[in-house]
Amino acid sequence: PIELWRLLAFAALLYLAHTLCALAALLPYDAVVDPDVITRWLMRAGAVVLGASVLGVLIMVAGRLGGTSGHQLITVSGLLVAVGVAALLGWLLRRR
Repeated sequence: PIELWRLLAFAALLYLAHTLCALAALLPYDAVVDPDVITRWLMRAGAVVLGASVLGVLIMVAGRLGGTSGHQLITVSGLLVAVGVAALLGWLLRRR
């Protein structure tokens, strides 16, 4: 069965793999990296994982409070957030 802690752990590991691959892509092959850079990168990624986990749990709890209509409200809210983030990223890209 799907359990919350397994889902959060899987999502966190996927995000950490993704962000560490992004760090590896930014660095040259023969780069010498200060351990503080990696520590700051992992701390930032940990903050993102923690914030997303807390927000995800709060949204799941809010979805159960509204009965059957609560799920639709949360779904529409999630879609609006996704559209807003995409619009913000597009605006930032055009601003460059």
